[in-house]
Amino acid sequence: MSAPQGWYDAGTPGAQRWWDGVQWTAHERAAAPATLSMGWYPVPGTTDVRWWDGVMWTPYRVRAGKPRPDWLAIEPPAMGVVLGILFSALAMLQLFSALISRSPGNFVFPVLLLSAAVIWFVGAAYSSGVRKLPAPQSAPIVDAVVQPLPGEVEGPGAGWYPMTRQVSRWWTGSRWTWYIGMKFGPRPGHAGPRGYLASMIVGWCVATLAVIGVIVAVVGGVMAQSPVTGFMIVFGIMIAVVMGGLGAFTLLLTRSRRNALLLPTTPPPLR
Repeated sequence: MSAPQGWYDAGTPGAQRWWDGVQWTAHERAAAPATLSMGWYPVPGTTDVRWWDGVMWTPYRVRAGKPRPDWLAIEPPAMGVVLGILFSALAMLQLFSALISRSPGNFVFPVLLLSAAVIWFVGAAYSSGVRKLPAPQSAPIVDAVVQPLPGEVEGPGAGWYPMTRQVSRWWTGSRWTWYIGMKFGPRPGHAGPRGYLASMIVGWCVATLAVIGVIVAVVGGVMAQSPVTGFMIVFGIMIAVVMGGLGAFTLLLTRSRRNALLLPTTPPPLR
């Protein structure tokens, strides 16, 4: 019985030939690239070993023997562009206000906001560049340091389990993996504990700046009235409000993502 018509491998490397149901024809096309499964692959032309999510490269690689995100990892890159534009707009507004007041101290915020905008833009450009690297051309790296991988089954009930509304984690049936599922694909979460600790430290440091702002405002209020004390009051209140809100937001966000950043200590509920 003859095979149905279609594109088949006719022995030419990297090409397929059309079979009309009876015989080969002269029509050829480039063979469709094989779909690579997710895993850690060497990046062609470099010494890097990066995480391939089955579709594209991600800003995660093995460094110092451990899977870690790149310093400028921003996913998706479009988020970095949006935040860069937002911080740039805020910087321009603050700069306009500083130019009107002509107070040297008011130029601090525009510089900080503009610096943050640059970081977001650079991170977005870097992460976009990572996605455009040449596709893997060799077998994935299988090493104990990156295992167990998502998809590995070691017992009943294996699968993705929600950690938060937007993040899930792979359970092999006997243990949790460090890999988390996000809306743009599975990602390594090995740096979660470090990220959790760093976020908590940043949150408390920012909250401390808010307390310092309150102290500056209070000191300015009890001192004899002068342009300097007036500036201290305004500057202190501004620091307290901005840093207080930012610190509270950072701490609350970090706490809400605890289960996504840290490895759970108990198995998931039975399905």
